Amino acid sequence: MPSQQRSRRGPSKPKTGEAERYTAVIADMVASRAMSPSQRARVQVAFARLIGLLNRLYADHLRAKFVITLGDEFQGLLRNPEVIPQLVWTLERKLPDIAFRLGFGYGRIYTSLKEYAINVDGPALHRARAAIEAAKRHKLRGGVFDGFGSLDAPLNGFARVLQHQRAIWPPRQLEVVRRLHDGKKGVDIARALGITKQAVSRYASLAGWEAYAEAERGWSALLRSLGTGKRT
Repeated sequence: MPSQQRSRRGPSKPKTGEAERYTAVIADMVASRAMSPSQRARVQVAFARLIGLLNRLYADHLRAKFVITLGDEFQGLLRNPEVIPQLVWTLERKLPDIAFRLGFGYGRIYTSLKEYAINVDGPALHRARAAIEAAKRHKLRGGVFDGFGSLDAPLNGFARVLQHQRAIWPPRQLEVVRRLHDGKKGVDIARALGITKQAVSRYASLAGWEAYAEAERGWSALLRSLGTGKRT
């Protein structure tokens, strides 16, 4: 019987971070030190709530949960980097008045992994940190990728183009696109916004929604090609 075979072999050893590869995520707020004390206090409350939300939304894709590390910064470890485009949308939507720098690093983790991504170390974290520093130096938004080998260039290219497109959408186009991105139907969007279905189609066309969605699917496909952390 299978259970007897397992008992003869003895218990299987737990996997360690050394045998796996993950995508480390580091994010920090842009210009947070310029905030007034009262504004900073409000933002910190919203920031803490956001981290809790991210851990709930992406629980199935996380190896170690997101955690606030330096007051204005948080980090986590993804099993599945395919969710990065959706993660970027969540950050921009839930805290629209706060700009984030995002660094993504791919590689191994040499320390033991617990529930939260705290006190962890390894190439994945080092590369995510290098990505954040590059974002600061060059004022790059939408995510910077480091350690993904030949995929670094296309991943960064997608990140830059898609973020640029999001940044130039007027408010009404952005609201329509956000709802389309959530999978809402045109008729439901029209009802929610108090406009006609034809107006929804017009805003989506002006925003270039179909082209944007196709590009984002391409971005996700590249990230999916990394597998689930076992790429060598």
